[in-house]
Amino acid sequence: MNFKLLYLLLAVCTAAPSAFAQAQDWSLKRDTDGMQVYLRDVPGSPIKQIKIEATLNASLDAVVSVLKDIDAYQEWIYKCQSAKRLQPSTQNSSHYYCRVDFPWPMSDRDFIAKSKLWQDENDRTVYIEVEGLPNDREPVQDVVRIPELKISYALKPLPNEQVQMTYILHSDPAGDIPTWLVNMVVDNGPLNTVKGMREMLKKDAYRQASLSYLK
Repeated sequence: MNFKLLYLLLAVCTAAPSAFAQAQDWSLKRDTDGMQVYLRDVPGSPIKQIKIEATLNASLDAVVSVLKDIDAYQEWIYKCQSAKRLQPSTQNSSHYYCRVDFPWPMSDRDFIAKSKLWQDENDRTVYIEVEGLPNDREPVQDVVRIPELKISYALKPLPNEQVQMTYILHSDPAGDIPTWLVNMVVDNGPLNTVKGMREMLKKDAYRQASLSYLK
């Protein structure tokens, strides 16, 4: 077995709304560097769903600004080789393409996704849902299109310029990768993505962000 396969998992950057409501099924895999990582089975899929809970040392505006800055995804999303907007972003939605670097001899993966954002008026929590649209564009030669992708973010503002983030991901990388291997390393990409987000949030461009559409 080529151990480079252990580094295949993307942190793609993207779970249905019910994912936040069914936390009783989650099992803790590890608690590391201030991040709690949970896994659970998904009906009809051999690939486990992952949830990461972490406190981010940044304002709500900064966190949302990082997530909305698609042109910078390759700087922090694990193995993101390139990302581009497919339509102009709005306050509440983004439509984009992302290519993910996979180790040789495997083919790179890509996905097309659309995100929706809304905010709870009472506690100011921002919710972002990302769903893959595999048939939205023609396939790219020699690149495997990810057939299923769902990501959810719940971003709850805390005192002292902090945000409690709950990040949920379910994705199928497709191809001939053994399911046991995918599940063994399913949290590697997301963990590295959250670490990358933390680094991005240190940049002045995001720390000074002020979004008029957030409360």
